[in-house]
Amino acid sequence: MKTATLQEPLVQQCIERLKDKDAALRLNAAKQLGALGSRARPAISALMDALRDRDVNVRKMAAIALGDVGPEAAVAVLALALGLEDRDEGARRRCAVALLAVGPEARPAVPALIQALRDESTSVRRWAAAALGEIGPTAPAAIAPLIELLEEEDGRTRAVCAAALIKMGRRAIPRLIEALRHGNPRVRSGAARALSKSASPEVLAALHALRDDPDALVRETAAEVRAEMGPR
Repeated sequence: MKTATLQEPLVQQCIERLKDKDAALRLNAAKQLGALGSRARPAISALMDALRDRDVNVRKMAAIALGDVGPEAAVAVLALALGLEDRDEGARRRCAVALLAVGPEARPAVPALIQALRDESTSVRRWAAAALGEIGPTAPAAIAPLIELLEEEDGRTRAVCAAALIKMGRRAIPRLIEALRHGNPRVRSGAARALSKSASPEVLAALHALRDDPDALVRETAAEVRAEMGPR
């Protein structure tokens, strides 16, 4: 109780400093709020305003702080979604990370996150995919764009997309089965990996058909997924 009592004046002080003319003071205030995690809830509105700060470092730190608040920062989702359009790559990335931290309650940001899957930055695309995966089955509009992103050359991005598609649930299965016939072997391989939790007869048959795929990685991935599923 004593700790909480001490933190209340600190939060209020930081809120005031977020309005200071000195960018260094604003930056330090956002940093201090981030360190408080969920205990910085009273400052959410001020941090949302800071996402539009003229100083890019303050904008980035505000996004980080909102992410540190976690799911209770759901009220800031639309402000973070707007931050995905920031001219600075680092600020866009941190807004995507913050939306990931908010979790399923970040559903209103789905359209902006889908748009971010086409961001010029690989890192932004990857974090946007991760955030969509955390939102999960309530974001069915993300299934097709995530499958498209399986064409990425970056292996980590493809892995994040496959993990996100797994979290999309049964709605993703028909599109993933269709993707097993995609012309790009990276897409076929990623789709096979994303089907690893869907051991229906239809999925097993589709994966079995990949034993004759012309690409060695696709054949190997499909075999690994079938092995993970166990004997059926």
